[in-house]
Amino acid sequence: MKKYFFLALCLLCLVIFAGGCIDDLVPVNKEDIKPEISEYEFEIFLNGSYDNGTLIPTSTFYLSKNGSAKVVSLVDNESIIDIIPLEDLSTSDNEVVSNVIMLGDFTNKTNSTPGSFTDFSLLEESSDINYTISDDVIRGQKHVFITFEQPFTGFVAYTMSTPPGQDFLYITTPPSVVRFVLPEGYTTGNSLIGKVKPSPDIIYSDNYGRENLVWNNEVTTSGFLSMLGSYSQEDEADIEPLPKLISVKFYTTSAPRDLSIAAVILGLVTLFVFSRYRAEKKRLKKIREDIENQIVVPKKKGKD
Repeated sequence: MKKYFFLALCLLCLVIFAGGCIDDLVPVNKEDIKPEISEYEFEIFLNGSYDNGTLIPTSTFYLSKNGSAKVVSLVDNESIIDIIPLEDLSTSDNEVVSNVIMLGDFTNKTNSTPGSFTDFSLLEESSDINYTISDDVIRGQKHVFITFEQPFTGFVAYTMSTPPGQDFLYITTPPSVVRFVLPEGYTTGNSLIGKVKPSPDIIYSDNYGRENLVWNNEVTTSGFLSMLGSYSQEDEADIEPLPKLISVKFYTTSAPRDLSIAAVILGLVTLFVFSRYRAEKKRLKKIREDIENQIVVPKKKGKD
């Protein structure tokens, strides 16, 4: 009986070992795993996106708490998308940009009218556009580039890894229109809990009750660059505007109320402890005075 049990145990170990080897010998082709269009929201957001009929690159960031943001950009006649990520130790080993989907066509085959973007948003499959992802360090800052084989017009969606938590930082690449969509049930702007800098140009709630923050046409140069342009032979318009940092700390809509309740409870506890301390101090002082009053100081005897 023991012999059969030992034999069965050996066969079981052999099957487990062989199964592991088979998994190692048959590689998974990651290229066959394509992102689903349903992962993204292809909304026709064109608020302030046109300047004299020319589309300004418009990007929407759907924020989350799990260390990633879904980004959907509207581009016109673009060959390269420049992404400036902010990384920390938790994101250093992750792909900064992944799950890229494009809905659109080469610029020479389409145009950037709202009607064209509406048609692109209804596509059920990603457009067959070749692209490459590369990165470089410019002026000490990492850049990630999505490069198309030809100038492209339409939607470009991707997932960007971010530090986990409820803080999001983004460096703009002007000119651009930037929109942040906070998770449902979250807000921002409280000076104690979470701020947003710089202040958005537009704040509104969408049909899902999510708070939307919009910064329009970040095209102004810094004061130093403007002054430099006045002394330079080049036009100020030819001076490349500096990227601008947008930061937002978001929190649940109930957080201010919870913080107020916690502050009230903490205040009451502090008041109670202080009152007990004052009462105990008075009691000990009275005991000490009573003891001192009960002590009889002996009188000194005079000389004969």
